[in-house]
Amino acid sequence: MSVENKVFRLRSCIAIVHRGQIVEFFDSNLRVGFSIEQSYPEIIGLLHRFDGSLTVSSISALYPEIFIHELCALALFLQEKYALIEVNDPYSQSDVDSRPRLINTLESYFHSTSEVKKAISQGSKTSVLIIGLGAVGSWVLHCLIKAGVQNITVMDDDVVEVSNLHRQDLFFEADIGKPKATTARDNIRHSYGIGIKAICKKMESVEDLGSLPDTQNLIINCADFPSVDKTSRIVSDFCLKNKTPHIIGGGYNLHLTLIGQVVIPGLTACFHCFDQVLTPTNAADLFGVKKLNRKTRKIGSIGPVCGVSASITATEAIKVIFGAPLQFLAVVNKRVEFNLSNFDFGAFAVSRNTVCKYCSNDTV
Repeated sequence: MSVENKVFRLRSCIAIVHRGQIVEFFDSNLRVGFSIEQSYPEIIGLLHRFDGSLTVSSISALYPEIFIHELCALALFLQEKYALIEVNDPYSQSDVDSRPRLINTLESYFHSTSEVKKAISQGSKTSVLIIGLGAVGSWVLHCLIKAGVQNITVMDDDVVEVSNLHRQDLFFEADIGKPKATTARDNIRHSYGIGIKAICKKMESVEDLGSLPDTQNLIINCADFPSVDKTSRIVSDFCLKNKTPHIIGGGYNLHLTLIGQVVIPGLTACFHCFDQVLTPTNAADLFGVKKLNRKTRKIGSIGPVCGVSASITATEAIKVIFGAPLQFLAVVNKRVEFNLSNFDFGAFAVSRNTVCKYCSNDTV
């Protein structure tokens, strides 16, 4: 279809400021902006004509002093900059009523309403496995449910303990002693009417994941026993072999939270790429440090700290689930930490090793 016959709309997240000959556009979702120099005095009124009801040709007829090719060029430029979205397939009223915030979010990642609708359809079909329902996994699960993700499987062999209740979601005093996986499933069904699958099993090997009855499109590792590194390695090895996007484990301890990074096999740094870079650094930092042998040592963290890791992990998972382009994934090719004591986010870049024996194009 020619540009003249296309219909565009200003995205609802876009704010416009006109100062002299400068027009500034600001995306309140992504917190980014750009500006153009434009001397046309009616530019703001013209921009508001892109309301999703008029073709570019129809708008041009209202402003005969503007050449149609100039208006087409402006529309395409603003679409490319994610200020305008092409309205080529209207949303269903049920989606508009029930998922306005999801639609608003997804419009920041795509150039047309048809792409947003495709993303919503994809998200409803995507199978997600969450391993571990502790202080990160339980919050991730709840966030995904609230975002409209329905095809979820949870895997955990643990039971609810009284020490879990202050920082883990979906569990209550009446649930103490019950399996976490089935308890989370039952409480979600009761609150949302959504059925998820529960597997009361500990993940101890790649074979444990390979024996699952359903194919998973995204695996989120939130298990930390016997260690985050051990469980993340298992998930990574399984997912790289099967070319499955995955989020490797994050963690928390008192004031420090580690955000689990997203891995898209063959496109981003994998667990082993990170391991190759971080192992020497960690060895130097821990040189001479001895671990205390305390069998009763059990340090957790307060809920909000765990929630930081979980919220960011869930946000990135939603992008993967609904098919956002790779450029919009924030926690790829980097290690991210949050320090509660000074509210500082730190990021350590790790580039994908193109000759990595685990994730290079020759092996994936």
